[in-house]
Amino acid sequence: MLDDSELQWLVQQIVGTAELLGQQLTPTAAAMLAEDLAAYTRPVLSAALSRVRTEHAGKLTPKAVIERIDEVMGRPAANEAWATALSALDERNTVVWTEEMMLAWNTAQPLAAGGDLIGARMAFKDAYERLVRTAREERRTPVVTVSIGWDAAGRTAAIENAVKLGYMPQSEAVAYLPPPEPSFNPLALMAGRVEVSGNAPPELRSRLLALRDEFAQAAQRREEERERAAAAAIADTAERKAEAQRLTESALGAPT
Repeated sequence: MLDDSELQWLVQQIVGTAELLGQQLTPTAAAMLAEDLAAYTRPVLSAALSRVRTEHAGKLTPKAVIERIDEVMGRPAANEAWATALSALDERNTVVWTEEMMLAWNTAQPLAAGGDLIGARMAFKDAYERLVRTAREERRTPVVTVSIGWDAAGRTAAIENAVKLGYMPQSEAVAYLPPPEPSFNPLALMAGRVEVSGNAPPELRSRLLALRDEFAQAAQRREEERERAAAAAIADTAERKAEAQRLTESALGAPT
């Protein structure tokens, strides 16, 4: 519910929007419309009125604003809702829908399953529009639920599309999406190698590649040190053998 200062802001927004649409509202009419809309949050109202100003060609009416409020909150129109709900006929599909869509589909599903898609569509739209009217009257925001299908690839596409359409925020969608591919291979890193994934952000990718170069240079230095140590050990062994040979020959009285 808007407080007094936000309610004053809303009245100003309503009057200004009406003027842009070529309409003069009386203070009483503006106050009545503001009272009808005061149950919604300021961000939702701001976005909805912005859409009215850019999309609506007629007079400012409560219906024009409410329809945009539904869009902003992720409550689709009946035809769009039907297209989404119809996909629930196939159990492979993941369906992201509002509570009104789900309840309306419960009414239409027996007809759709029996092959009567025309009858199912009419039953769905009647039930959906009735449920939406009730939700609007009670100023209820859409409640989005996810019906998980068994097709994993289709599930990801459905969730991502729901985010795109505004049905759910990305923060909620993450719970239904597969975990992102790691930016690097942790097992390789434990072994002293850096394997960068293609999805690594540019800054992190640059740092990982630099770390990979450092690892490679350190490995090269260690190899060079091993080679020098091995050469020194061989030289030392040869010297020791030569010294032992000299001592043996000296002990046997061999000429030096």
